[in-house]
Amino acid sequence: MSSATVLNTIFGYDVSTAETHRRQEEGTCNSHGRRFGQEQICSLVQQIFFSGGAKTPRQVVFSGVDQDANVGEICLQVGHVLSAQTSGSVCIVEAIRQPLHIAESLDVKSQVSIQQREEFDCIRDSALMLSKRLWLVPSDVFLQREKILSAAWLRGRLDELRLDFDYTIFQTAPTGQCSDAAILGHLCDGVVLVLTANSTRRVAAMKVKDRLFSANARLLGTVLSNRSFPIPEGIYRRL
Repeated sequence: MSSATVLNTIFGYDVSTAETHRRQEEGTCNSHGRRFGQEQICSLVQQIFFSGGAKTPRQVVFSGVDQDANVGEICLQVGHVLSAQTSGSVCIVEAIRQPLHIAESLDVKSQVSIQQREEFDCIRDSALMLSKRLWLVPSDVFLQREKILSAAWLRGRLDELRLDFDYTIFQTAPTGQCSDAAILGHLCDGVVLVLTANSTRRVAAMKVKDRLFSANARLLGTVLSNRSFPIPEGIYRRL
């Protein structure tokens, strides 16, 4: 599926990729919404990582179009589903300077200092283990003391991650506000854009798409987040 087709599909509301939400308005069927969101995350993982193409993506960037996109939560859900469906190792990387820390949301803390982390032989030694096959690499571990993410530095860092993990999911800053996601997307196997329901504007999404194309970054798909389900529960039960 071409990136143009993906964007036309998402804005036509015939969404075939993952949809997630954190809050539901009064009268919404929460259980159905969560179940539907989980099913769509599973579908997204199958579409990206197990499509059977010539080149299976191993390092994928997730980036929002704007600041409202809930990229961290989506990366966490994708990581859990992917680690449950593969025998390989999976890591989530906070490739963002000022993240909404996934570790903090999970109440996971590391007692290792930045200096100690830099002395480790591999990234996995300083990552946080979330489950049997899933790790989290916090931003200070991935970025170390880098202020600017140059392509040369990133290539070396990505090579390290390939040695330590079979799959890597990157949480980045919004592509519409920062060039990091485009640079990283060019070096990785592709980018998944996260759009926010009732917030992301079509013109903004098209500009982000053009920015990715200019950086030779492959657009793998789109995710619509924060979608609400205003249909009463009784109707959902009959669907």
